[in-house]
Amino acid sequence: MDTELLLTFLTVARSGGISAAARVLHRSQPTVTERLQKLTQQVGEPLTMRSGRGIRLTPAGEALLSTAQRMRDVVDEFDDIVLRRQRLQNGVLRIAATNTVANYFLPQRLVAFQREFPDVELQLRGGIIDWSDISLSDWDLFFLEGGLDLEGLPSYYTVTPWLHDEIMTIFPEGHALLAQDDITLESLMSYPMIWRERASGIRRSVERVFHDAHLTPKQSIEVTGVEAVGAAVDAGLGIGFVTAAALRYRKDWRVHVRRLPSPHGIQWTLYMARPQPIYQSHTIQAFLQFLDADAVHASDTAAASPC
Repeated sequence: MDTELLLTFLTVARSGGISAAARVLHRSQPTVTERLQKLTQQVGEPLTMRSGRGIRLTPAGEALLSTAQRMRDVVDEFDDIVLRRQRLQNGVLRIAATNTVANYFLPQRLVAFQREFPDVELQLRGGIIDWSDISLSDWDLFFLEGGLDLEGLPSYYTVTPWLHDEIMTIFPEGHALLAQDDITLESLMSYPMIWRERASGIRRSVERVFHDAHLTPKQSIEVTGVEAVGAAVDAGLGIGFVTAAALRYRKDWRVHVRRLPSPHGIQWTLYMARPQPIYQSHTIQAFLQFLDADAVHASDTAAASPC
């Protein structure tokens, strides 16, 4: 079934003639006549007959009219959906992220994006520790604490660096090491430490630094999530390691912050898994462009800030 044939027939029926339909469709009269003839051949009996200077529908044409109108409604609905999605007047953005990313890196960005595109529905699932627990096909973008956290991605997804941040060492108030001018990794070995869950990118980054320094720290206390680390250190249970972004938000933690090992500290990278451009919806494209613009703005702001 050629949709254009049915829609041309509907226009002829509405306008009452070939000439009028040609003007409405911006087509020549022979083109409109040819389409009408093709549809007539498919139906197998005449759909119109002459009536004065115009036409009127035959019983077969009358029977086909409601179907043609439904086809017009479907095409209009399709056009409206496409237009609204192109203008981001509807659409869904589904994001899955680890605890740290969902709590400290995405919220403000998502609020700003929704302020600009209020008709886009945002779905965020955070706190993911084991990626095998979720159906990857149910989500559009994935934010990770390590480049190899996520297995089983479709072949058309790519994992790329997204943001760079720093991991800080935090001490409870009154800790014995705070009296020292120079705190080293070696000096931490004699004290209890608070560790994130094993799947945490922060933990892996910290363990790598200790490994490179040929040190084996005590696995004293293991908790899940940045909040639990901050609370444990605040309570005086030991030394912990958290992202600098968390410290900017949680100024209520009663902790002392140090950059270890001095002077450069521990740098780490957050990653994003995204579909290749050809598979990206308008909504995904708009959000990725928004993130790129946000990254440029953040870089410019950092460059303009005094040291």
